[in-house]
Amino acid sequence: MTSIPHEIWVHIAQFIPALVLKDLYTLNSVFFEIAMDCRYRQMSFAYLDNRMLRSLARLRDPAVAKRVRILHIYPGFLQEALDRAKIDHVKPIYLRRSLRDKLAELANVTIFLKHPKLRFIRTFQRAEDVVQVMLEVLSGLPNVTDYYVTWCGLPSISLSAAPFLSTVFQANLRKLSLELSLENAKNLLTPSFQVRNLKELKLCIHSENTRSQMERNEIMQTHLGPAISRLRNTLQVLTIQSWEAADLSPMLRAIVYLPLLEQLVISIPVDSIHLGDPDGLSNFLHTHRTTLRTLRLRATQFGGLGLTPNLSSFDNWVRAAICGVNLSKLHVLDISSSLFPVYTSVACLAHFSSTITSLSLTGCHRTYDDVEEALSLVSSHTRDEALSTLRIGIVSLSPQLVDLISTKLPWLFRLELVVRYILPHAGDTLPVFHLKGPSQGQRTSQIDDFLVEMNDRTYPHWRLAHMSLLAESLPNRGHYEALLEQAFLRAVPSIKTFS
Repeated sequence: MTSIPHEIWVHIAQFIPALVLKDLYTLNSVFFEIAMDCRYRQMSFAYLDNRMLRSLARLRDPAVAKRVRILHIYPGFLQEALDRAKIDHVKPIYLRRSLRDKLAELANVTIFLKHPKLRFIRTFQRAEDVVQVMLEVLSGLPNVTDYYVTWCGLPSISLSAAPFLSTVFQANLRKLSLELSLENAKNLLTPSFQVRNLKELKLCIHSENTRSQMERNEIMQTHLGPAISRLRNTLQVLTIQSWEAADLSPMLRAIVYLPLLEQLVISIPVDSIHLGDPDGLSNFLHTHRTTLRTLRLRATQFGGLGLTPNLSSFDNWVRAAICGVNLSKLHVLDISSSLFPVYTSVACLAHFSSTITSLSLTGCHRTYDDVEEALSLVSSHTRDEALSTLRIGIVSLSPQLVDLISTKLPWLFRLELVVRYILPHAGDTLPVFHLKGPSQGQRTSQIDDFLVEMNDRTYPHWRLAHMSLLAESLPNRGHYEALLEQAFLRAVPSIKTFS
């Protein structure tokens, strides 16, 4: 039989679903390596169950450990014992007994007794044994590039949890996501915290269990801010998010200039006090005015006291935070969230419109007039560069909307529309009756009339090369997707790809 080159097998594997690929390790040596990489590429440790113990056993083998690239950790496997023993007064004997009982129960499962590689489970006699095995396994994962730690909703367990969580901070790590309670942040982000080559940090802060404002400020100023500052030689992407409205300005002020920072993602709670003193964010933006190329703004409501967002207060806070800020290198502005008011997004766009070449405005429904106002801001003759990429929604697609975009943005290269309804005329009203299912309110006759109207239009001078249409309420999807593609490929000759 003719031998097939290694590169061909690798190419074939790209077209095989991951769940199927994992079971092809017996096919040949090439598929063995590919299947093993696929099986162990992403690992998760959350609960001390049979699956986790099997994974720990396998990862003690360096040939397996080297394959892990993405790691998720939630140290909830210590929760049972800590819940039993009032966390403020934990007695080691309670912790040992609880874990010993749990592990003894798991060790009696038949599969553990039969599988020689899993016999080490029977050696777990103390809590320290669990921590030691976790430390051994996690420190032996040399190629982890993406590390996700969720350490909130758990008591502070600094003596046992922090060492094996931080042992993954190795040279190949590029992305670190930390969702932390403030009281745990000071245990993990100690003065020794350093990741040599980290490029992306995502930080989600829970502060509900830290009642004292003085204590919160102290943690932000002496732990969070300095920890981010120690990444200044490599950090390019920073995401900051608060689970509830909280004053993060002390942390923002404690972060030094990050010379490589290109992208900032800020999630702002809609409840007052939002992120505290808006000058904290304003000063941070001003400090990085010559490095930031991408700004992504979000509005969130994960936790907090109220269920009704204070959009007026939110609008005032955002305007105060960007007032006077000049980001001379900004090219990408992305504002996404159904909670982010249209008028607030327009204020942000007006402030940063002169330099951006890529714009994303999604989440809220935008009328034809809303779209016209936004496009007028980015089609000004005073701009340095023309807008090349636009993603906008939720809109009602009409021939007049296509006319508007092609007129305002003749040099647009890529367009993505998030569409709720397709209408033959921009001024049409939606049907008053309601249908069940995803196509609620959309009549096929309206789509048919839209296609008829588009048949009389052509845009030979439009430079658009790539177009995407994400239609939420599209009945008979396969049929109309094909017709819409044909209509736009005919009307816009420059389009190379349509999806």
